[in-house]
Amino acid sequence: MDRDRHVVFLHGLGTGPTSWAEQLASLPDGFSGFAPQLAGLGTGDSARFTLAGATVRVVDELDRRGIHRAHVCGLSLGAMVATQLAIDHPGRVASLVLSGGQVHPPRALMALQSVILRVLPARVVAPDGTDKKRVIAVSHEIAGTDFRDRLAAIGAPTLVLCGSKDVANLPAARALAAGIPHARLRIVEGGGHELNTQRPAEFTTELVELLTSVAGEGTADSA
Repeated sequence: MDRDRHVVFLHGLGTGPTSWAEQLASLPDGFSGFAPQLAGLGTGDSARFTLAGATVRVVDELDRRGIHRAHVCGLSLGAMVATQLAIDHPGRVASLVLSGGQVHPPRALMALQSVILRVLPARVVAPDGTDKKRVIAVSHEIAGTDFRDRLAAIGAPTLVLCGSKDVANLPAARALAAGIPHARLRIVEGGGHELNTQRPAEFTTELVELLTSVAGEGTADSA
């Protein structure tokens, strides 16, 4: 298998690795993928979630599997981890898919989200079984994130996805696409926040197109 044909899928807050089942089953021939549990979110994981800590854990998992460089696909919180990974470890990232991610979460949005999280029942806030208090703590943790001055350092080919109904994240999607040098923005008409499960066919088509395009360029470069 070619060295750049591994894909790592990073889940969002309140979901888990199983949310990537459709994409894992639909990878092009020659590609392999895996979806790890983000550090600080798993049941029984007592570590406090941080973007830096989650990023290091992904790199550790790549090392454990003997993967030098991978295509990285993230949703929501996973997209933020993927962005951090591409900034901190550019040599480990062959391409990026960032869906519903944030660049510099607006204070008003985070305050509203905090109120909503506290009011909603745990089964709604964390349907994957994650502790509700942990979800709220993670929300507070990422509120101070600011990638704006570091996006230009990302050199990997990047696809930015966002549903047209995901109004809260549309500005961030446009900022990601504008700030990352080799990025393309795709707004999925009628799509919501969790595009990988709500619009799996469209999400997978976009992912596969990027993977095959980057793989094709790599083949041409090595010819």
